[in-house]
Amino acid sequence: MENNTDKLSSLPELLCLFIISLLPFKDAVRTCILSKYWLHIWKNSPKIEFSENFDGNFIGRFEPFSSIKARRSVFMKFLKLWLDFRKEGDVEKFSLKFSKPKNDHREIIEGCIAFVTQHGVKELELDFSDPFWEEEVIPNKREALFELPKLAYENKPNIESLKLSSCSFRENDLSNWQALKEVTFGWMEVTLDAMTIVLSNCKMIESLVLNKCWNLSHFEIGSEALSLKRLVVDKCSFRNALFKVSAPNLCFFKYFGKLCFFEMKNTLAIEEAHLHFYLGYDNVGTGARVLYDLVKDLYNARVLTVCPYLIQVICTGEKIRMERDMNARHLILRMNMLRCELRAVSFFLLSCPMLECLTFELGSEIILPDYQAMWIDSDEDQDDQAMWMDNDFENYDDDDEYNIDDEDNIYDDYCTDFINMVDNQIKGMKNVINYNCLESSLKLVEVKDFVGSKNGLVFLGYLIRYGKVLKNVSINVLKTELEGSSNVAFYSAIEEYLMTTPRASSNLQISMCY
Repeated sequence: MENNTDKLSSLPELLCLFIISLLPFKDAVRTCILSKYWLHIWKNSPKIEFSENFDGNFIGRFEPFSSIKARRSVFMKFLKLWLDFRKEGDVEKFSLKFSKPKNDHREIIEGCIAFVTQHGVKELELDFSDPFWEEEVIPNKREALFELPKLAYENKPNIESLKLSSCSFRENDLSNWQALKEVTFGWMEVTLDAMTIVLSNCKMIESLVLNKCWNLSHFEIGSEALSLKRLVVDKCSFRNALFKVSAPNLCFFKYFGKLCFFEMKNTLAIEEAHLHFYLGYDNVGTGARVLYDLVKDLYNARVLTVCPYLIQVICTGEKIRMERDMNARHLILRMNMLRCELRAVSFFLLSCPMLECLTFELGSEIILPDYQAMWIDSDEDQDDQAMWMDNDFENYDDDDEYNIDDEDNIYDDYCTDFINMVDNQIKGMKNVINYNCLESSLKLVEVKDFVGSKNGLVFLGYLIRYGKVLKNVSINVLKTELEGSSNVAFYSAIEEYLMTTPRASSNLQISMCY
């Protein structure tokens, strides 16, 4: 007779709790339907994550107030019942995401804070921001929607990771949190004095993230005693365009925002840097020099991501490469393969002689016409070696429009002419310029959201023909490009051409996904 024993209900409680601890809190709650034995086990999970949208039904911007009020009432009752039940046991993580709380919600939120202080919580996340604020590129200077209550500072908590969004704090009291290692502030006012107090008193902080914060006069951190290893500044607002960092232990740096005067000193430990600039602010006039100096200060990074703004601006000066070799092993270029971007590709290949992986993330919308004009105007003044890409593409700009008839034979003729044009262009590049990475280190090339442009295809063909140690070229075509049978045929022709292109490396594998 078949054994119908409920094996899940026969597991030891400690093992069940271990299983629960490995699940996201939302999935842990769902285990209550497994059996009566599992009905309450989830309530003892060491990782607690309460979200207003816990049920998966996002509160819409135009949802009737009565509906929002009813759903929030249910959520708050659920939260209170859980707090009443959970009296014992340590908790590793406590997260509460509740948009725009009102005064009548304060009592239950303070109850959550009291729970945190009583149960040895190590990771605390309080997010009271409006999810629709994410639509804004530049943060509006809003008041924080909640203030961390006084009881949070009364005892020295064991919190190691603190994430506050639209939740203000008293910096002098927060300095008592000596165990802090990771700090994230988002969607609120953070002054330079507050940041300085926290970093100077909480000496174990290794990660600092500022996300859409404002009212910083400028950004400045640095001391020999600073333990900071990870720094992320995302779309923050500074009154003065100055960004100064001196961090001897800094390994990871990400900046997304307006162009500033950067001073990145004492950053020899840097391993990974991601630079993203966007329009919308008054940018520094001497952009090329500012960006060149920033990249120079980050020369030791093994992973480097640069954005279209940096790519289009950095080479408008006189430099054809960095004055010293960069340590980059993985270079990520976010660009469109526009004519005005091509010299920057050469600039970075010349500057990164030990490069092992080259990634192109195509499809960005940022285009700077003024800088494109500067490229064209400066052609005669630049060294021929630095200009090889720009000159070679002069007669085959991707901005050209082609009228392709629907007749198959005319379309086939177009594909043939296109491929022949690309092939002739690549053959003319032989020995024009020497990149050390193509000779000895570059093994992997990735192209994301490829759109079959002439510039992109010529450059890929060039790498295949002259990359002596290449092992893999991976191309992913932008999905929207595959609408229509003619487009599929076009990319099939491109794939056939790349597969039959002579290769400098006998071990090279080429894959094209479309």
